[in-house]
Amino acid sequence: MKSKHLAVVGGGASGISAALEAIYADNSIKVTVFERLPKAAKKILATGNGRCNFTNEDLSPRHFYGEISFLRKVLTSPFADDESFFRSLGILSYGEDGRIYPRSQQASAIRDALLNNAEEYGVTIKLDTGVEEIKKAKSAFTVNGSFFDAVIVAGGGKASPVHGSDGSCFAILKNMGHSITPLYPALCGLTTDDKNIKMLKGVRAEGKASLFSGKILLGNESGEIQFTDKAVSGIPVMNLSHLVKNKKGLTLILDLCEDISEAELFEHIKSIKATAPDRELETVLSGIVNTKLGFAVMNKANIKPRTTIGQVTAKEIENLCDILKNFDISIVGTRDFDNAQITCGGVKTDEVFPETMMSKKHDGLFICGELLDIHGDCGGYNLHLAWTTGRIAGSSAAEYLKSKG
Repeated sequence: MKSKHLAVVGGGASGISAALEAIYADNSIKVTVFERLPKAAKKILATGNGRCNFTNEDLSPRHFYGEISFLRKVLTSPFADDESFFRSLGILSYGEDGRIYPRSQQASAIRDALLNNAEEYGVTIKLDTGVEEIKKAKSAFTVNGSFFDAVIVAGGGKASPVHGSDGSCFAILKNMGHSITPLYPALCGLTTDDKNIKMLKGVRAEGKASLFSGKILLGNESGEIQFTDKAVSGIPVMNLSHLVKNKKGLTLILDLCEDISEAELFEHIKSIKATAPDRELETVLSGIVNTKLGFAVMNKANIKPRTTIGQVTAKEIENLCDILKNFDISIVGTRDFDNAQITCGGVKTDEVFPETMMSKKHDGLFICGELLDIHGDCGGYNLHLAWTTGRIAGSSAAEYLKSKG
């Protein structure tokens, strides 16, 4: 019997896992992966600060965004057990605050396990080989002029192009008749023109971030907030970034003392005023928040440096406490795709079968990973979608090829 040929466009997390699952299902399939960079799976090395947070203990739908019925079928798929998948590749894992990492704490272990298994099973990976067009030719496809019986498109979104995701596959799929929802950078910092933020560059602080459009609360998250001279970042803010699209009048409100009530803050500062009236206000605030944050709070309260706590009125203390609990920052937008972890938007999921990842437009064409209009929070959720949708696509492509005889 003549061997079937499967093309996988994209040698990242989703593409390599798809290639492996296809050849696991049928080792007679000739699998060719097209990767435009000199090295495959490069983006994996940058995940989890180099440790690769590859999944999470809590995989409830509340951590994911997109068409809910599509997501539920993906999340309940037999291919959604990432820990077992990587254990079969030789990777032991461990948990940290719900996040799952390789036990070695090295992202390279995940990448090497995938690529070593691909090599062992005879997957061909063509490096430095981008794909510009996929054409349907009767019951087959042509990719870069070569014929394939089926194609899995796993080329990634537009985020972090230096790691391989340049968004080129969106144009390919659009030319094949698929609808692409608007694309936005997500899991990225929020940009601001607030002059108070410039002095906070390099500061990290625990707190609660709430994003508003006018008076409408879009969402809130707690955790470590990070500041640059023109943006606010950190996991809580990054998790809110997908809510920015098409919104106006954006404001980020930070509770810099989430574990302390405003009344408790007032009593604390008032007691210092009573016992140490000559103490400078910046010193008082440095006992509550980062020193630079304290100066920013004073700026917002229009209180000059070197002011003693004894010179501050009760009304001004109330105002300081309000600012500590509601530190407002005007938001201009998000950072760009170069500085984003994922793409928000993509191929409409009602054009893809969730059980197989096969296109409803073309039999034998499978779409997975970040190309789909689904995404997740920080914490391994997007890699979970990549492995899971890739594995579903790979197994389903093998079944499709078997059905062709």
